[in-house]
Amino acid sequence: MRTIVLTRPQPIHDGVTSVLSAHGVQVLGLPTLHVAAHVDADFEQQLLTHWASYQGVMLVSQHAVNFAAQRLQALGLVWREHVWAAAVGRATADAAHHQWPNARLVFPESHESQDSEGLWQALRRGQVDVSGQRILIVRAQMGRDVFLNHLRAAGATVDVWSCYRREAVVWSAAQCHDFKQALRGQGVVLSITSQEGILALLDNLAALSEEERQSVFAQPVLTLHPNIAECARFHGFNHVHIAPARDAAEHLRQLAHVGHHH
Repeated sequence: MRTIVLTRPQPIHDGVTSVLSAHGVQVLGLPTLHVAAHVDADFEQQLLTHWASYQGVMLVSQHAVNFAAQRLQALGLVWREHVWAAAVGRATADAAHHQWPNARLVFPESHESQDSEGLWQALRRGQVDVSGQRILIVRAQMGRDVFLNHLRAAGATVDVWSCYRREAVVWSAAQCHDFKQALRGQGVVLSITSQEGILALLDNLAALSEEERQSVFAQPVLTLHPNIAECARFHGFNHVHIAPARDAAEHLRQLAHVGHHH
């Protein structure tokens, strides 16, 4: 049985490790990215000025929800009932509902892609007319501009609030040892959730021998999105699978299945 290596950013608390362990899968948590708050004093001053004029907020992740909630509370800003919140995926929508129960939520349905493209379709289906609206996008310092471009093309005024940052994590000697042990055993399944995560993983592979690195590229990789899969293949991974996060339980089942059978 292969060991599932979770490279997701930390901190995150969603019970994935315990669920996989309950399926009898060996799990090794080796985050390649760390997520932390990013405080932009100049933008927050702008936020204080324009908060009452926003008619919609787009949240790209659970991290965006949580860090935005922290900063809004610190700034003394509360969610206004008529403001809609667009969330990339059900997990992000659930996090937004927990923070702002009165928010009108828009998010892709389970059969739709859980990304900016799927969210744009959800807005159109919900007949949200963004023309003339002022909209806030909440994300990390780096992010895709797909939704931003859709909004501006539709006539919206868009501000981007980068309230958190992702930083590459350098594995400790002990973490490298654990990874090599799993690799030499029955192999690993690499669970990678972003293109930045792939690049940070490659940096950590520099500590391995050439033979070990080639072995890593032969291991199965499980990603959430075709863009991440394309990036993984570009950088030399030979066996890349896509398990869309449309349904968290189904994604976990696929992780467990690859661990048991690949």
